[in-house]
Amino acid sequence: MDTNGRDKNVHACSLLSILDCEPRHAIVSFHSAIRNPHFEMSCFHLVRKFGIAVLLFSPIGVLPAADTDSVPPPDTAQITSKVSLVHLGSIDSFTITEQGTQAGRLLLTAVQNKTLDDPMKAKVIYEKIIPIEHYGGEYTALEWFCDYLLGNDQQRQEMLADRYHRSFFEFFSVNDYANLKEYLGRKYHLTKFSDADNEAGRERIAFLEDFILFNNPRREEWEKTSKIIECLKITPGMTIADVGSGPGYYTFKFSELVGNTGKVYALDTVQAHLDYVKNVAQKFALTNIEPRKDRPDSTDLPANNSDLVFMCSLYHIIYATATEEVKDRFIDSIKKALKPDGHFVVVDNAIVPSGKLPYHGPHIAKELIIGQLYYYGFDLIEQYQFIPQRYVLVFKRRAGS
Repeated sequence: MDTNGRDKNVHACSLLSILDCEPRHAIVSFHSAIRNPHFEMSCFHLVRKFGIAVLLFSPIGVLPAADTDSVPPPDTAQITSKVSLVHLGSIDSFTITEQGTQAGRLLLTAVQNKTLDDPMKAKVIYEKIIPIEHYGGEYTALEWFCDYLLGNDQQRQEMLADRYHRSFFEFFSVNDYANLKEYLGRKYHLTKFSDADNEAGRERIAFLEDFILFNNPRREEWEKTSKIIECLKITPGMTIADVGSGPGYYTFKFSELVGNTGKVYALDTVQAHLDYVKNVAQKFALTNIEPRKDRPDSTDLPANNSDLVFMCSLYHIIYATATEEVKDRFIDSIKKALKPDGHFVVVDNAIVPSGKLPYHGPHIAKELIIGQLYYYGFDLIEQYQFIPQRYVLVFKRRAGS
């Protein structure tokens, strides 16, 4: 212990804390590239099978650094509170609460019965619980729907002025809000579905929840997305791989920045996400986007082709659930894809001191990522943090690694 009571010997290894996991959350989107048989022996398999809490200590595979002049990062992660260094919770799902369920039920009633009292009541609840329950979760997206239902024609037009917000809305509102009704019914157990307890049902709710979380029209407000993109220094003509693209939140932004001379690979293991990205790209003539289905152990990207490999809200799952062999192959595929001067950018969730923010989802101490990627041959060259719960780490492949 040092004078501040911190343990000096917490090394960058795979430290996993899985809490409150429900079996229905065990099969999720690309962000949990763990539906593959390669992961059968991982700790997450235990969670999927038994719904238990697991604490795993698994040393990372230490690869020799090719450049002896490169200085290793500090081999400790500061511990300043009881918060786990890695927390998965229910992966990318947010806990169901009494008030969250109440608001969800009101919103569901609103789209079913075309009432105005119900979305107003739901909005009042969301305004109360967003600051104290879930920050950056689905609540802000569901509140957005309340505002749309309550808005006049001009206000609705303004809400749909952004073409990607409109695409988001069209996806959930098609066929009399069928997808929104399904999401609310599945998420909050308000509607019975015959596939609720099988793999197809779990995959469906995971897909819908990813969509709500990632393409949330109000994501900029809490994430400061524009600041994250600004620090990536994207220029026309670049080739970018959006690894774990989901329904394309960053993919579409990258596409506009690299222009017709550039290229954006949208990579995911969930075909439904890729289908959506493909349809939107075709609708808006975004010919520089190429959706590609990858594997849990490889991006399958062309070699020496990418100026930037981007990964948002994914590395914590790779770190905590992938076997060392699968992780080795996956990271190696990223190294091979990068041009010599290319950058690997990891955006993930930070540990937030108790009392500063309500629960904001899974997190991982950035020191663990920095330390692990060093031994994979990556050096941290820049880092940014625009909000308390999200950091941006920019890595460059070490020469000879």
